[in-house]
Amino acid sequence: MSRDGRTDTPTAPRPTSGRRADLALVGIVAGREITRQLRNKAFWASVIVTTAMLCLSFALTGVLKDEAPPTVGVIGERSTVAAALRPQVTVKEYGDAGSARTAVRDKAVDAVVLPDGEVLVLRNLPEDLGRTIRQAEQTARHVEQLNALGAAPGEAEAALAPPGLRVSALLPDAAEAQERTMTAGLGVFLLFILMLISGLGIAQGVVEEKSSRIVEVLLAKVRAWHLLAGKIVGLGAAALVQILLMMTVALTAAISFGVLRAPLSAVGTAANLLLWFVPGYVLFVTLYAVAGALVSRQEDVNHVIGPVNMLQMLSLAGPALAVRGGPDDSLLTIVSIVPGLSWAAMPMRMAVADVPWWQAVVAFALMVLAIAVLVRVGGRVYRGGLLRYGGIVKVREALHGAAH
Repeated sequence: MSRDGRTDTPTAPRPTSGRRADLALVGIVAGREITRQLRNKAFWASVIVTTAMLCLSFALTGVLKDEAPPTVGVIGERSTVAAALRPQVTVKEYGDAGSARTAVRDKAVDAVVLPDGEVLVLRNLPEDLGRTIRQAEQTARHVEQLNALGAAPGEAEAALAPPGLRVSALLPDAAEAQERTMTAGLGVFLLFILMLISGLGIAQGVVEEKSSRIVEVLLAKVRAWHLLAGKIVGLGAAALVQILLMMTVALTAAISFGVLRAPLSAVGTAANLLLWFVPGYVLFVTLYAVAGALVSRQEDVNHVIGPVNMLQMLSLAGPALAVRGGPDDSLLTIVSIVPGLSWAAMPMRMAVADVPWWQAVVAFALMVLAIAVLVRVGGRVYRGGLLRYGGIVKVREALHGAAH
């Protein structure tokens, strides 16, 4: 009982039916967007073409990487030259100069060393191969001189054999780090292109619904933020399907062709990049959707998405700094924490070197916070711009319209 004698009634719990209804409406809009994307031929064409280009590039890289050493023909009597060449090239011995010349014409060998020291080639002698043959000739001459002075068989070769090298690597995982950097850099570029295409598509879709007055019918059934959230979730899910397909096929091809020596490290880098891409995608897609709500004609789309494109271009500064300036660059550290830029900079920086855990947590938290603020403010702009026609609507006008 209260002080004035009235009986206090317990506050009723807030019903959850409204929240469930909101989620259901967002799900309906998201399902509509997913269906439209998955039925879009251009969507699948981009997946097929991009994946095919990646697989082809990995195949070519694997072939060039596994290129066989050059083959050099030697006349049988030049056994010392053949012995000096074998550690570095494939040697074929011929009984006479005529058969060796035929082998050169038939491209069975890259070069032939004749008994008088002349090197026979089909067109020209590659610089590296010429250097190898020159060193072999010098070694063979020294062996022959030592044998003439009475060296026992095998002693001359043993005396001239180079000593074994004691190798101590300062960066033993340099090759693995290079593969992580390559995976992160290529992934950032592909996701950047995908984000750009998806952003343009969502902006054009919003303008199409607005210019055809379909949005008026939709707003009679759902709220503006239902449309915005549904578009973000639907297009994000479709983009995730696209990314997973491309990454799976590309990584499989890279491992199959031997391009990646540490596949688990590359897969981990790709997964980390995908983790950072999700909030970045949500942020930029929201900006593109809000920008599309400010115009009524497709011709005006490029005018309103220009600032968004510029911000997205700035996100590539992080990977560039990671490659050129190195992981200890102070500017890279700042860029990898700034929301809107961190989605590309932080995973690239993490692929190059170890990053303090607290910096990664702060960067991710700032990104989530920026998305929350953007969805709240952007939702008002989106709502205020959808029902305003004629030219480009200013952000201030859209916010003023949303308040009424």
